[in-house]
Amino acid sequence: MELHRCRFVNYVPSAINCLALTPNTYKPYTLLACGRENGDIDIWDPREGWFLKKTIPGGSNQSVETVVWSHQNKLLKQQLLTEPRLFISGLNGLITEYDIHTLLPKNEVSSNGGPVWCAAVNHKGTILAVGCEDGCIRLFDIADGNLEYMRSLDRQDGRILSLTWSYDDNTIISGSSVSIIHCLDVKLGQIIRRITIDKIRGEDTLVWALEALKDGTIVSGDSLGNVQFWDSKMGTLIKGYKEVHKADVLCLTSTEDGAYVFSSGVDRKIVRFSTVTNTNQKGRRSKEQWVVAGERRYHSHDVRSLIVCEQYNTLLSGGVDTTVVTCELNSFPFGKVIHLQAFPSKPLIQLSKSKKLMMCQLNNSIELWKLGDSTQLEFEKMNKKLLALNLKNDNNIISSTISENGEWIAVSTIEEIKLFHIKYNEKYTKVEINKVREIEKLQIPGAHKLRFTPCSTKLIVAGIDSIIYVLDLTNVEKKYSEDKMEKFEQHINNNTNINNNSKNCTICSLAISSDSQWLASGDTNNNIYVFNLDTLLYHSKLPSFSSFHTSLNFHPLSATIVVTCLSNEFYIYDVEEKGFANWTKEYLNKLPEAYLKLNEKSKIMGVSFNVSEPNTMTLWSSEYICQIDLSKPINIQQPNRKRRFNENTDINVLENARALVNTEDNEKNEFKKLKQNYHFSVVTRYKQIMFMDYINDKESVIVERPWFSILEKLPQNFYRHKYGT
Repeated sequence: MELHRCRFVNYVPSAINCLALTPNTYKPYTLLACGRENGDIDIWDPREGWFLKKTIPGGSNQSVETVVWSHQNKLLKQQLLTEPRLFISGLNGLITEYDIHTLLPKNEVSSNGGPVWCAAVNHKGTILAVGCEDGCIRLFDIADGNLEYMRSLDRQDGRILSLTWSYDDNTIISGSSVSIIHCLDVKLGQIIRRITIDKIRGEDTLVWALEALKDGTIVSGDSLGNVQFWDSKMGTLIKGYKEVHKADVLCLTSTEDGAYVFSSGVDRKIVRFSTVTNTNQKGRRSKEQWVVAGERRYHSHDVRSLIVCEQYNTLLSGGVDTTVVTCELNSFPFGKVIHLQAFPSKPLIQLSKSKKLMMCQLNNSIELWKLGDSTQLEFEKMNKKLLALNLKNDNNIISSTISENGEWIAVSTIEEIKLFHIKYNEKYTKVEINKVREIEKLQIPGAHKLRFTPCSTKLIVAGIDSIIYVLDLTNVEKKYSEDKMEKFEQHINNNTNINNNSKNCTICSLAISSDSQWLASGDTNNNIYVFNLDTLLYHSKLPSFSSFHTSLNFHPLSATIVVTCLSNEFYIYDVEEKGFANWTKEYLNKLPEAYLKLNEKSKIMGVSFNVSEPNTMTLWSSEYICQIDLSKPINIQQPNRKRRFNENTDINVLENARALVNTEDNEKNEFKKLKQNYHFSVVTRYKQIMFMDYINDKESVIVERPWFSILEKLPQNFYRHKYGT
């Protein structure tokens, strides 16, 4: 089969500026918010291995400097179930609260002090404090759903680079750009204590990070690479580690009980501090002292944010290299380390198979490529970029799609939908693009998902209001320009009478059958519905899955849906019979363990079918491709052994290191057994896969974005020459 192995997609993930976890006072779930330099905010769910559930799109000049969650916890028990609120701020001087379901701003106020460099919520979840460019800390009332300016505390010299609340919420500790840490009384609004930081050659030291521990200890990290522990009552130094880092310390975090403190920064090194108690010869114990208890480098560039998630025994870090790294908290620095996928969990690539066109979605632009002949080296037969479409809107693109006939492109931001009509000449040397302005008269808000039907006559819009709109594209200019416009937003409300929590979900998946009759939609509550596009009526709902779904795909020759899940399980659902297909009924609980363990590498992103082999299904993720022959039975005689762990066994680090030597050989043997006994063929030669699909029965396409090509686009990392090297 001819393979188009594409590496020309110029996608570069944005640097991570800040991380924030939902408060532990909210019990139903935990979420991680990851603020990026391009304004995007990723929402990660840890329940099945830190999965990227959704992304709040940013925009140009909207860099996110701070992300904080709040949860008002001094309320009645039933009010404690109110969902946490998400606040972001940045150098534009605005403080914005976002709805994590619609992904739209809910409230927005000015900081009244210019760019915001830091922010923190008090432990009661009622007051938001922000540190501004003008040297003032400003307090905002966020109790009972409010976001209102309260007052300012005493002005300080220099900008406020860091701040944190004391555990009793009576004091705010702030770090400035002029070598001073201030302690301020919240009620009086006055500075009650100053702590001076060392300077070198008379230059001011920047206090980039602060952490307040439960016992009143203040931890500071500065531009000299120092991590210092201070007595908040006396303002005296308890313990100082000068140049424990070789460059600026940008972030600090600690466990809730204050037993461990972690620091990191420009030198990429993560350092753990813990307390020890010494005993002299007479058996008397001395005071606890802070010591360096371990260090490790997980990142290739600056680390800008650290956070501890004790519920999942995880330390999370992120920075300029764009990836979130998780490691085991209690066994740091020797625990298991996972680099979470930097790419979006949903593909950014769309195909027009009949025209061999490939569309790539970037931050605020769309690229359209004509796939050439992969077996030829002649310039005229190679891949060509036909179009680069830059949107005038400042918001980043949230979804895009191209029609099967290649004549339509639809793009959506969080605020609006844009439709374009494309014309080509015979040799695709000229491209004419026209914007269909008449669609704006429909006044449909922005969309989370867009898809054209395979017949290219309808556009499916999953709106931010959790309503699915079906737009007829035949004679679109004439129909939309009439005085009495027909309502083509004949919406399918996939929540009414089906899901009582319609306002608390986001439509995240759409799939359309090859005959354009059936539409399947999935939301973030893991509900999957099927609708008939001919009648615009609800058809059925799929059974609930214990694992969250990652993709929906129709088989090209039948009305069956394949649903993939985070657990690597997959379900084949017969739409017309309204039930699972025979293969799923027989083999769902007999999937091989070696296949299920592949989800530790990466989560499944999509399913593809080759029409010449209708019984073979191809599952793909960013790290592997797995072909499954559904026509052959699974060898049931091979037992599906479940992994067992002895919780009382102390795992020796050296034994683990020896075991890793044979990991690759063991993996190859496992893949051979998968093919022989289960007819699962796994391929791992492709890395950082962004997209995979079959164009026809003789051609396929794989889009890769190798990690080294991303590193080339990143700024140079910190390097300190060592003597003798």
